[in-house]
Amino acid sequence: MQNKSILSPAMFNSNSSSTDTRIAVLEERLSSYEVMLNRIDEAIQMMSTTSQNISKMLTIHDQKIEQCGKTDEMITSMIGELKSENQEQHTKVSDRIKSLETKVEEMAKFRWILVGIAVVVSFAFSQSSVVVDILTPDQPPAKIRGYDSGL
Repeated sequence: MQNKSILSPAMFNSNSSSTDTRIAVLEERLSSYEVMLNRIDEAIQMMSTTSQNISKMLTIHDQKIEQCGKTDEMITSMIGELKSENQEQHTKVSDRIKSLETKVEEMAKFRWILVGIAVVVSFAFSQSSVVVDILTPDQPPAKIRGYDSGL
């Protein structure tokens, strides 16, 4: 629709019937333009409402992203704390294992020393005649007697 056809000079002739017709056509066109303007206004209002809803959604989305960031930072710090605590416990357990290994080695040395002393003492006793005399009782010499049957 062009503006030239709406306001063309031929429309303003002195003829009253054609003027009435032209006015009716213009009124019809004006009413259709009003309908179109109403539709455009409704579309603009819908777009405005949609824009507001999108703004609200973006605000909520930003808040959730921010909260996720805070949660990630908190989880990261907790993991760091657990890691350092685990390292401390690992160090303590390693030190304790080393001290126990040292004690076991000392006990093994002491055991072998005792075994060695026992071997030396037993060998010394086995080679000593005093010990053999003490450990073996003196038996009187055996006497052979004759048997008298009394016959």
